[in-house]
Amino acid sequence: MRFTRRYVIPGTIALALLHGVEGHAQQAARLAAARRVLEASGTADAMVAAIRANLPAQRAASPQLPAEFWTRFEARIVQDAPQLVDSIAVLYARTFTPEELEGLATFYTSPIGRRLRALQPTIVTESSAIGQRWGMRIGAEIGASLGPK
Repeated sequence: MRFTRRYVIPGTIALALLHGVEGHAQQAARLAAARRVLEASGTADAMVAAIRANLPAQRAASPQLPAEFWTRFEARIVQDAPQLVDSIAVLYARTFTPEELEGLATFYTSPIGRRLRALQPTIVTESSAIGQRWGMRIGAEIGASLGPK
């Protein structure tokens, strides 16, 4: 980009502008680090797996919705997962320091971190089923306690 005019910026304004640029650059670096963590951890895959694991219960709870709705819903979840990752990356960037993000990325790219990532969809699916059974048991117990005595 070529400038045809030269502007003289007072020292304090230049420092403020530089600090703002550095702040923006640091924020961008932190956001990029957060995205690396989410990619390495397979967060989007785990979230999609969790949603898919809960679809049968959601279908049962909403029998009025046509099968086509659920087919399209599942496809959109997969298609739009990167948008979810972008939103969660902002949260991670705001929550963790650059050093913590680096540590998380290191963990998730280590052998145990890669193993966790590989097993996460199965763990989420099975945990969801366990949670559903647990909730049904509690609901049945409370229901029974409210019944006639």
